[in-house]
Amino acid sequence: MKVIFKLFLALFLFNMSSCSSDDSKDDGKVGDVVTIEGVWKLTALAVESSFDFNNDGVYSRNLFEETPCYLDDFINFRADGSVNIVSALTNISVDVTSSTDYEHVYECLDGLDQESSWIKEGNLVTVENGSTDLEGYIFENTLIVTLRDTFEIEMFDGTNYFYQEEDIVLEYTKVQE
Repeated sequence: MKVIFKLFLALFLFNMSSCSSDDSKDDGKVGDVVTIEGVWKLTALAVESSFDFNNDGVYSRNLFEETPCYLDDFINFRADGSVNIVSALTNISVDVTSSTDYEHVYECLDGLDQESSWIKEGNLVTVENGSTDLEGYIFENTLIVTLRDTFEIEMFDGTNYFYQEEDIVLEYTKVQE
């Protein structure tokens, strides 16, 4: 049975449209925090369940390590308050051959390329979209974004299929000013 995996980023990027900019940007470092302007590359995408999509015998919660789907994902924060988010999507399905023999399989899909706007106050970065603001925290050259209950995946317990919602933690590393 094949079900499309609702990757958090679809929701994340959908909520990013129709944003307005703000002129309150940082001019330099604030303590251990670097300026946000520049390109931030996705370096980790952790979910609550572990998978072994790359068949190396090691189950991991970090989908970035398990699939090649997210290798080109990035966020580009511009000094004018605009932001460009590029992200892949993934189709995950359950392949069941018997009540005790099943696995999750994935397929990389064409992703999204979304424009929005951002503001920064100290370590907190907010991408605005009306009443649905998305927040992340910067620590040195790392941006951490947690999305609650946005990873929805079909699971199989040997008898029944069910859906499970999990948190996603995205980690971006600054690679370019």
